[in-house]
Amino acid sequence: MLKALDGLTWLSRMLVGALFVVSGLIKSNDALGFMYKLEEYFEPGAMNLEFLAPWGLELAVFVCIAEILLGIAILVGALPRLTAVLTTVMMVFFTWLTWYTATCDPYGTKQIVDASGAALEIANQCVLECGCFGNAIPLTAYQSFLKDVVLLIFVAPILLSAFLGRIQLNTPRQSTFLYAGALLVTYLFAEGMLEWGFPVLYLALNLIAAEAVKRRSNHDQKEWFMALAVVVVSGFVQYWTLAHLPLKDYRPYADGESIIENRMTAEELGLEGPEFDKEIRFYHPETGAETLVMQSRYMDEKLWDKSNELGKTFNETYPEGDWENAKEVKIKDGYEQRIMDFQMVDASGFDLTDDILASDKPVLLQVSKDLAAMSTSSQDNFNALGQVAGDRGWSMYGLTNATAEEHAAFAAERGVTYPFLTCDQTELKIVVRANPGLVLIQNGVVVEKWAGRDVPSPEDLAELLNGR
Repeated sequence: MLKALDGLTWLSRMLVGALFVVSGLIKSNDALGFMYKLEEYFEPGAMNLEFLAPWGLELAVFVCIAEILLGIAILVGALPRLTAVLTTVMMVFFTWLTWYTATCDPYGTKQIVDASGAALEIANQCVLECGCFGNAIPLTAYQSFLKDVVLLIFVAPILLSAFLGRIQLNTPRQSTFLYAGALLVTYLFAEGMLEWGFPVLYLALNLIAAEAVKRRSNHDQKEWFMALAVVVVSGFVQYWTLAHLPLKDYRPYADGESIIENRMTAEELGLEGPEFDKEIRFYHPETGAETLVMQSRYMDEKLWDKSNELGKTFNETYPEGDWENAKEVKIKDGYEQRIMDFQMVDASGFDLTDDILASDKPVLLQVSKDLAAMSTSSQDNFNALGQVAGDRGWSMYGLTNATAEEHAAFAAERGVTYPFLTCDQTELKIVVRANPGLVLIQNGVVVEKWAGRDVPSPEDLAELLNGR
């Protein structure tokens, strides 16, 4: 019995440890994106945790590092009982969260208490995706829930073995076996699902850091020092992605992506798009009988005239239909437009998006999701690029969420000579994970992006364009 449990535990440690590290890395790679997802959960119509919003980034980073730490601890066998308990608690919480997300009724309401203590009834704000794997693997809430249920099953033998004393710090032989298996799992997952080889290297570096401390320390608390070593490695990668840009970009504005193509519908691309239907609630106000029927079935089968076994027509059984709150349901997958709200509007209200994307000359965009909160430390570098762009026949624009008046005031204060355009703030968050950032496009294709602190010099930019 114990041998069977040991075998299942080893397999579980490989799978859970590797997936925890990969999941933590993907979120850590785009911590700002994960923060935006947390902010959706904090909304009053979601979980009503607005007081946590100012700490969104800190919470995002904490969850990322914690997930990676637990994954490495599972693989190396460090602090087995504490690790098993924390992993179980995390998985139970995420399983509940994905269930909560999957079962959210977008047409329902909820009661909240406002700052004055008054009770309010507001519409539900359903989070459509949990953000477990970020933009790398978009999962529906229900898919995320199923994934968490499966992981929770694999966590169970780890928890049991930990409290039976069957897990300890690995021997060298155990490490070889477990690490090889975890690296293989990571490789298969990274190549098959992520098209990114870095997770394998990332896992290896964290394991090396933990093993180096284990082999060189005889201290009673060496497992905590191993954890510290992992925090240093994962923390450095976290710092780098926040200070610069994500190492891997899965959004529709990534390097090499065609914004023109990503704005096209399935019909424009000659592809088959998804199909949708509406789910309608029919009910009888007096008897309380109700049923859910798809609109297409209701119309195609002319249900209103159909009789049941008691000889009553559908409309007699369910005389009322809630057509106004009909729930849209996807009944068939297909290509969905990747970019829907990207517009670049000038001070006169004209949409210049198509003209800018059609330009065969380089176009530079200084992107800011929030002009009022934007760092201006690199503005002189942007101004220098604007001057060179004008001299060489390129184009440069500022692209922010601000009004024309705010643009004018900022340009006058900072000596900006290129024009500013307005875009939806949510879309700007997707374009570049920096405030500000620089995006170089040509023929509607993203050539390269930089965080504000990494803005290239005019010479480096010219060299980049000459090399294309």
